[in-house]
Amino acid sequence: MSGEQGILFSKKNKKSNLKIGSFTPKNNIFLAPMAGITDMPFRCLCARFGAGLTYTEMVSAKGMYHNDKKTGRLTMTHPDEAPCAVQIFGSEPDIMAEAARVFNERGDIALIDINMGCPAPKIVKNGEGCALMRDEKLASEIIKAVVKASKKPVTVKFRKGFDRVNAVEFAKMA
Repeated sequence: MSGEQGILFSKKNKKSNLKIGSFTPKNNIFLAPMAGITDMPFRCLCARFGAGLTYTEMVSAKGMYHNDKKTGRLTMTHPDEAPCAVQIFGSEPDIMAEAARVFNERGDIALIDINMGCPAPKIVKNGEGCALMRDEKLASEIIKAVVKASKKPVTVKFRKGFDRVNAVEFAKMA
């Protein structure tokens, strides 16, 4: 590799014309949020090699609400990875909104993503992640609560469906 930045995708890594609410990423290459993988050192490395937006691992809104130290560590960022987004999960609109409020005060977080796509059994059994695709009313309440509480742009990650294909209906609701 040559050059000070060490960017792998330098020719393809043009400035983004994508806009997410008030946020414009550096480019259209995003590092997806992945539990157990997208920790701070990995995010910094990916940013160095061209990611225009990085995401934390998914974090529990309940953990943020209860000021859990482990959950807080998952959201620690470094200036080298900027901009960074946080992905939250949960099934209680008020708790999800409170987590969004916590991130309002964090200048290092560019946007908030709501995880409604995780299929991990330990998440689904609590009615979180992709289990919310079975309950569009609750999913809608969560989205509305987070958007209302957030000063930052909000996105939603979801799948094509939980036990049926309902992605189009779900996207319209979101």
